[in-house]
Amino acid sequence: MRAAFAAALMPLLAAETAALTPLDDTDLSAVVAQGLFVSDHITGSELTGSNAYSQPFDFYRMGLDGELALNLNLSKLQLGCGGVNDFISASKGCDVDLDYATFMGKNVTGNGPGDPLSDFLLKRPYIELAIKNADSPSLREVVGIKIGAEQADGAISVGRRYYNNGAINQENTAVATTCDTGASVGNGVLGCHSGINSVSGFLGAEMSITMRVRANVCLGGLIGNFCLGVPIPLDAYGCKGRTATTVDDCGTALSDALFVDVAGTRMSNLSLRAAQLSLEGQNIVGDLADALLGNAYASLNADLRAVHHLVFDETSDFFLSFQREPVAYPRYAKDTPTNTLPPGAFDSCNSAYATARCDSAYAVPANTGWWLNAPAVKLLDVNGSASLGNLSLGDALSLLAAPGYTVSNPEFNLSPAQNCYGASQFC
Repeated sequence: MRAAFAAALMPLLAAETAALTPLDDTDLSAVVAQGLFVSDHITGSELTGSNAYSQPFDFYRMGLDGELALNLNLSKLQLGCGGVNDFISASKGCDVDLDYATFMGKNVTGNGPGDPLSDFLLKRPYIELAIKNADSPSLREVVGIKIGAEQADGAISVGRRYYNNGAINQENTAVATTCDTGASVGNGVLGCHSGINSVSGFLGAEMSITMRVRANVCLGGLIGNFCLGVPIPLDAYGCKGRTATTVDDCGTALSDALFVDVAGTRMSNLSLRAAQLSLEGQNIVGDLADALLGNAYASLNADLRAVHHLVFDETSDFFLSFQREPVAYPRYAKDTPTNTLPPGAFDSCNSAYATARCDSAYAVPANTGWWLNAPAVKLLDVNGSASLGNLSLGDALSLLAAPGYTVSNPEFNLSPAQNCYGASQFC
C-alpha cells in the first residue's frame, strides 16, 4: 500500500519541482513575506544622535516577529548584587531589588494594573549584543547583552502593603520596621510598605498627584509643638499633572501633563523639587491662597517602596540589559522618538518637557551593571495625604513660594495588585 502511494505521488512532486525557478538577489529584494525570526546589524555611528557611548560598538540583534504574553509572579527579584557598583553607594546592595513583583495587564483606563488573569505583552521580543572591535577576531569582545522588545504593554505591580497597626515589616527592616496606620507622613508610613528597594535604569515617567494637605497655622508662633494663640485650620487640595479626580483644578490635556526623566544606579527615592501645585481650598485659608496666588509649592521626597505599580502603555524600547561599561543601545525603530511618536501622544517628547534624548535614535546610556530602560511609564492619579500638624506662620508661607514645604514619605494610598491563586499565596 505504501509503495503504491509513493509511486503515485512521485510524478506530482516532480511536476511541482520542475515548476520552481531560482531568483537572483534583485528578484528576491522585491519579494515581501513573513518570517518568524528576525536579525539585524547596527553600527554605533550610523543612526541620528550617535555619541561617545554608542560609537565604539556594533550591535547584533536577534528576535522574534511575534508577541510574548506574560502573567508572572516573583517573590524576590535581585540582579547585580555586590560588584563594582558597591563603590557608588554607602552600603552594599543590588542594581535591581524588588519584593513581590507581578507582571500583568493594565486596566481599561491605562492608569493601573488590570484583571488578575490579564497579560503583560511584549511585542517583537529580542536579544541584542553590544560588540567592541567587531572587525578584529583577536580583539573582539562582548561588552553588553540586552533583552528587550519593540513595545511593552501592561503593568508591573510590586511589593506588599500592611494594614495591621504595629505589624513587623519583614522586608523593610533596613529603613522602618513597624507600620503606623495612623501616620500620613514619615517612617510610620514607610513601615507599612515594601516593594522597590533599588532600581538602576532610565524611567521617562508621566506622573500626576492629588495631595490633600491639612495643618494648623499658628499665627502666634510655636513653642515645641504647642501653638501660641488660636490655630487656624488649613485644609486644601494641591495637584500636579493631569488628574481624573474632580476635587482639584488640574486638567487632562497634554499641556497639563507632568513628565519627569529619572536615570541613575541603585535609585531608592522618588523626588519632586519645587513642584508647583494648583490649589483648591477647603476653608478660608485655602481659599485665600487660591485667590491670591492660585498655586502652592511642595517638595516631595518619597521612598520607592511606597510606589506599588508602574504602567506601560504601548511603551517603545522597553529593555533590561547588563554591561561592563556604559553603552547607548540603538532604539528598536532605529529612529528618534520625535520622528516615531504619533501626533498628540502623551509623551515627554511631544511636550514642553522634551530633552536631547528625543532627538537621538540611541537610548539613554545604560550604566555599568544591570539597567532597566522604560522611556514612557505612567504613575497617574496618585492620591496622597499629609497631615502636617501645627505649622508656624513661616512654614505655612513656605507653601506659597518655591521650593515649598518638604513632605517626606507621604501616604500615596497605592496598593499592589493581587495576582495569586491556589497554593501560590505569597502575595
